[in-house]
Amino acid sequence: MTVYNNRARSLNVTAALAALLSLSACANLNALRDGMTDRFATPPAPVAANIQSAVTPPAPKWVEIAPGRMPTTDWVSNLGSAPLSALVDEALAANTNVTAARARWEASIASARAARSNLRPNVSFGGRASHTEYGNDRIGDTNSISLGPSVSWEPDLWGRIKDGAQAGDIEAEASRADFAAARLSVAGQTAQAWFDLIEAKMLLDLAEKNTQTQDRALRLTQRRFESGLVGAADVRLARSSVASAQAGAASGEQFRAASARRLETLLRRYPAADLAAATDLPPLPALEGVGAPGDIFARRPDLLAAEQRLAAQGLRIDVARKNLLPRLTLSGDGNLNANDISRLFDIDALVASLVASLTAPIYQGGALRAEVERNEALLRSQIETYAGDVLGAYLEVENALDAETQLQTRETALRVSLDEARQAEARLATRYAEGLATILQLLDAQSRAINAESSLISARKERLANRVRLHLALGGGEFGYLPPQPT
Repeated sequence: MTVYNNRARSLNVTAALAALLSLSACANLNALRDGMTDRFATPPAPVAANIQSAVTPPAPKWVEIAPGRMPTTDWVSNLGSAPLSALVDEALAANTNVTAARARWEASIASARAARSNLRPNVSFGGRASHTEYGNDRIGDTNSISLGPSVSWEPDLWGRIKDGAQAGDIEAEASRADFAAARLSVAGQTAQAWFDLIEAKMLLDLAEKNTQTQDRALRLTQRRFESGLVGAADVRLARSSVASAQAGAASGEQFRAASARRLETLLRRYPAADLAAATDLPPLPALEGVGAPGDIFARRPDLLAAEQRLAAQGLRIDVARKNLLPRLTLSGDGNLNANDISRLFDIDALVASLVASLTAPIYQGGALRAEVERNEALLRSQIETYAGDVLGAYLEVENALDAETQLQTRETALRVSLDEARQAEARLATRYAEGLATILQLLDAQSRAINAESSLISARKERLANRVRLHLALGGGEFGYLPPQPT
């Protein structure tokens, strides 16, 4: 099978597309193609404009280029969570989407081998036996047995069969990139699910802590009520806060269990919500650089797969056009014929034949030309889809880079908010115990502190999640690299 080194290709994708689209003019059949317009030697003007606008990267770099032009190739281990690395390894080995993608890749390899086999002769061995009774005593019954090989071969006069075989090879390369994309996606989903589970556990712990805080406030309020220092309304407000905290803890447990089940499903485990989470989120590693925008064409497996399918579709247009040309077929067989069993192995009974046939399509109701038009329309569709994929890839990286800055600002502000809220809560708790503050002031301070800490946990998790999204948008490093061909 032909193997294509995607990373060695030029990043000038516009020129590459033009080359791909000109595949339908690659055969030396100009004399036989008079009157057949090669509409895809250059993309039509609107399509070319859309491709140009989509794949031309902006002039400035995204950020300063890091060594290797990537923040890190093994970004999972760089996140500093040993349990996460183990979970990603487990997911890549067991996840149903990954194993299904690998099976599709293996199926495409087999299909490519089958398409390439058409370049060789077909040899088969067959036999036929018959018995004839005439119902007349003067004419004896007869037996006939025929055994022997038969060979057929279509010389590839116009390169039609070779084009189909090459299209199969390229489709196998596209499936290989699909497999890499599935691995990358599952690695990202596993990392996101792990961070979600840690966040859920931290929020649950916070909710349980809040329940305990509200319960202490209720006991204090009851003592003050029994001493005649506050009214019954304060007790009811304190009880309401306890019930709200209990409801929040129940929601937190539901969120934790759902997060655990989601991760367990990715790992192909039964979703029993038994997976334990880490006690804290890992620190976010520094981002050194992500390289130039054009680098994503050599990194992202989904774009590599789309490029391969553009090439394969160009070859299919070739095949459809060459179906309009004559075909030459050679066939031969050698049979051992016998009128009775005793002559079955008599060499004199050998009969050999060789037949050559030349057929040319004359009228099939326009089916062949319609097939050409269908494949050309499919190529136009794939071009537009590819342009949209490229724009989407740029969008994902730009959004992730912008979020790097905004989420850091958000986290810094939330840390200040939490610190101030905790100090205010401590001060008001003292003043309430001394009878110098109301229950409403205390409950408001406690609520602000809880909300600030909850928001900070979510912001920290979101920064980690955004970093994962950035790595996925850039192609995923070693998780997005194309795997070696199976032996």
